[in-house]
Amino acid sequence: MSKFPVANKSFGQHFLNSPTVIQKITSPLPENCEAIVEVGPGPAVLTPHLASYGKPLFVIEMDERFVELLSPVVGPLNIFRQDALEFNWPQFLEQHQFKSIWLVSNLPYNVSVPLTLNFLRIPQIKNMTLMYQKEVAEKILPKDLRNSMGSLHVLMKTQFELKHVVYAPPGAFVPPPKVDSQVLHFSRKDQPLIPLEKLDDFEAFLRLIFGNRRKQLGGILRKEWGVEKTTHVLATLPLNPEIRSEALSFEQVLKLYETADHFPS
Repeated sequence: MSKFPVANKSFGQHFLNSPTVIQKITSPLPENCEAIVEVGPGPAVLTPHLASYGKPLFVIEMDERFVELLSPVVGPLNIFRQDALEFNWPQFLEQHQFKSIWLVSNLPYNVSVPLTLNFLRIPQIKNMTLMYQKEVAEKILPKDLRNSMGSLHVLMKTQFELKHVVYAPPGAFVPPPKVDSQVLHFSRKDQPLIPLEKLDDFEAFLRLIFGNRRKQLGGILRKEWGVEKTTHVLATLPLNPEIRSEALSFEQVLKLYETADHFPS
């Protein structure tokens, strides 16, 4: 344990210390990967394993204490000392012209969802292997989809194939967090089910229907769309107005979005 510095709570640091979990996160190298980006590498736990593939490797790390550890592994020019939420992806991609990036991270739990939503919108990120608090991971990839549909799952599944990689108990970290963790892998679909340029509109739709996902869908939609449009759309699908949003299937959510586009508000 002495190999790790004191964790910085403001950065949400928990250093991974399980060889099994480390191996699961860092292998195998995704097919056609041109470069690897690691977010929040900390004391270079995953970094040497990722560097062993011989691909261009870049790290985004806020904590200056780790620059000395990371420099021999990735080179000082490949270290970005900044907040990953503020990283300039357009500038990075213009400079390097990568078409297929594998993004890897033991994500800080407090910003895991905003970061994931940022990565979602970068088509050059073809694969992601990301650590989440288990509760968040299960919103992205529910164990059982019965009455557990939600916006994170739908949004991510329109762009990626989703796969469970490994669970990480508190003891896999130094210091141990108070929650269990889970690693997910995302493989970007060749043809997204919702085009990236329509993602903002689709997100607004998901916020509408899942903002109160235990309420009846008809009631939610009538407040936003009015009685006439709601009646037409639900009858066209057809969907029972009394169904709760959480009980919808992934396919029903997509059909609801597509059908609503054909009816004026």
